[in-house]
Amino acid sequence: MINKTLILLCDNYPLSAREFFIDDEMRVIAPRFEKVIIYTSSKDSGEKLNRFVPDNAEVISFLKQKLEAGKLKSFFRIFTSMFLRELFFAFRKLPVKYWVSAFKIMYVDIHRATNLKKELIVLCKAKDIDMADCVFYSYWHDYKALALAMLRQKYACACVSRAHRWDNFPEVYASGYLPFKGYIIDNLSQTFTISQKGKESFEKYLNKNLDGRVIVSRLGKFNERHVLLDKVDNQIIICSCSDIRADKRVDKIIDVISLLKTPNVKWVHIGDDKLRQEIECYAAQKLEKSQYEFLGMIPNPSILDYYSTHYVDLFVNLSTSEGIPVSIMEAMSAGIPVLATNVGGTSEIVNESNGFLIEENFDVADVARTIDEYLAKLEDLRREYRKNAFNSWKENYEAGKNYNVFGNYLISIK
Repeated sequence: MINKTLILLCDNYPLSAREFFIDDEMRVIAPRFEKVIIYTSSKDSGEKLNRFVPDNAEVISFLKQKLEAGKLKSFFRIFTSMFLRELFFAFRKLPVKYWVSAFKIMYVDIHRATNLKKELIVLCKAKDIDMADCVFYSYWHDYKALALAMLRQKYACACVSRAHRWDNFPEVYASGYLPFKGYIIDNLSQTFTISQKGKESFEKYLNKNLDGRVIVSRLGKFNERHVLLDKVDNQIIICSCSDIRADKRVDKIIDVISLLKTPNVKWVHIGDDKLRQEIECYAAQKLEKSQYEFLGMIPNPSILDYYSTHYVDLFVNLSTSEGIPVSIMEAMSAGIPVLATNVGGTSEIVNESNGFLIEENFDVADVARTIDEYLAKLEDLRREYRKNAFNSWKENYEAGKNYNVFGNYLISIK
């Protein structure tokens, strides 16, 4: 432990079920600091969420609505060199039809970031925290990272941010616009992308080499549970785990399951969101009741418990966009092979030895055929896939290994 304070900016951790992947990271990096302040935009739900919170941590909620109040006060900021440079960058890069929406995004982000920067200054004064002894860490490369870039420009303190998917890949948005990326990357102490593809995405977007400014720092998962390598019955279980949103294409998973020729298949989905009722109705139309089960949003340890007590034959992810999914890390930590779309950084974890990469715009029948062919393989061959999946996690996405490296970065940053 060193005599420093870590101030983590996030959206949900630890006051809701989301951002569950921060738990493992905090287990490793929090002991390196004397104190941790978790500054989250979530409200306390009052639910017992079984989240990990370090003993040296204090959780403080800030309201995003408060950051958005008084937008007219930021009007003068559109005449600053920072805003004008971003405006010219966006107008050169984007078709004319997106100029107005890009301007609105810029204006909202600069307003939120300015207010958040002020809140952080007030927080440090109220807590008698010397900024020189702080590491400010935004979990997302959005307006929070922008606030830290502005803070560091004024106070020369240590400020870093991760970048994942929606805050990293412009193709997630119809306009292809990511606000203030050049300013954020240039003015933070360091940006950490969770994939090599993410680093390359920033370089392509900004049209410059970012070696030294952007470092790849992969996420990871702890799992010490028993790995099931040998099948003991004829039940086939195919799992998926995600929010039930349009970009996750859970409906396409249902389409694939409906075309499988392999008998005794049961599809289990873990996760929830606004489209759940619609997707459950679709499953009822396309599948027999015995062919599917929705487990909903369950605590992260319960997911790993399920994988260690049920022989899951295959994990499926058909998203249109990803960073590197923690859900895939979880599945592989349990020795489960993965079939996933080749989007974002997924190709950095899924390969021909531990699963199957398919094109983003896949044919449903082709995917069903791939799964049937895998399930028809000899048990020894499927066992090799399971061993390779586990080894891929152990070598590249084990939380202790990855977060120790990341923690060492944090305490060394100036």
